[in-house]
Amino acid sequence: MKILVNFKSGFKQTFIVPKCMLALDFRNMAKEIGGSIESIEFSSPPRHPSGIPRSELLEEILQLPDKR
Repeated sequence: MKILVNFKSGFKQTFIVPKCMLALDFRNMAKEIGGSIESIEFSSPPRHPSGIPRSELLEEILQLPDKR
């Protein structure tokens, strides 16, 4: 999961964190790296319609109709 941390210094850092990592452990790690934390933003993975395999969804996106 991607997490964007905004530090009080104005510095921003995006972390890629395993879902099993505890929030408290992550916050402590981020604080060690960048100092005091202003805010933390969690991004959710993009959603696609269920029942349609992701490979088929990507094929549909990549196949453009012929211009006539």
